[in-house]
Parts: sequence; C-alpha cells; structure tokens
Amino acid sequence: MKNKLKIALFIGLIFAQIIINRYVQTTKLNIDCLFLILVYISIQSGLIKSLIWGTFIGWVTDFFIGGLVGVFGFSRTITAFFLHEFNKFFDLRKNIFVFLLIAISLAFSNLIASVFLHFIFGYKIEISLVLRQPLLTGLTGMLISSFSKIKKILDVH
Repeated sequence: MKNKLKIALFIGLIFAQIIINRYVQTTKLNIDCLFLILVYISIQSGLIKSLIWGTFIGWVTDFFIGGLVGVFGFSRTITAFFLHEFNKFFDLRKNIFVFLLIAISLAFSNLIASVFLHFIFGYKIEISLVLRQPLLTGLTGMLISSFSKIKKILDVH
C-alpha cells in the first residue's frame, strides 16, 4: 500500500511538472517537481542509483527546457552525488532542513547548468533560475513533507 501511494505521489509530481512547463510563461510559477523526486531518490537510495536517476531526470529536464541535451543531465548528476553524500548531516524530520536541502541543492544545480549555457550559447545567468525557482521548489517540498502521513509514506520520520 505504501509503495502504491509513493508511486501515485511521484506520478502526481510528474504531471504537475508537465502542467507547470506548459503554462510557465503565463503563470511565472516555475517549480521543479522532478527535482523533488531526485531529492527523495538521492536520500533513500545508494550512490549508483542516485547518479543514474540524476542523469535521467536531468535529461528529462533538458527535454522540457529545450536547448542542449546533457547540460541539466550533468548538473543533476553532480547534485544527486552531493545530495546523497550530504543528507547524513541534515535532520530531515525538521522542515527547515528539508527546505534548505532542496533550495541549496537546486540553486547549485541550476547555477552549474546556467554557467554551461552561458558559455555555450551566450545565455544570461538568470536570477530566477538560481534564486526564485529553488526557493519555490524548496517551499513546495517542505509543504509536501510537512504532513505526517506523507513522511510515513516517504520513510522520512
């Protein structure tokens, strides 16, 4: 039962990401729901599984954003490594640490991708990708994990 609810939550996050990407220009609400899945996998799984999922989720992010394939694959893989290694130092039962872990790691990942896109295509490094999106995604992850039932489903208690 717990696995079915976990899968339903992940599918809901994937659909939410599709909807957000479809209407991001009109709503200006840019939350990275796929990154929330990556954070969970990196915290709960081994290093190799985290790196594989980081690459896959990065490629999916590349597909949604368009442009050079592999930039977000690379940045999400590096972030999955750091998430896996640094989650031991955070008490994820406290919501502030969930927020900080998500926000800082997503800002780091987006900064890596933005620097690559700046040097390859000449894109500006946008503050919204490095500051606003991590804060909104961190807030969303904190709100999702603040419910005790969700913490039990995700084994973060």
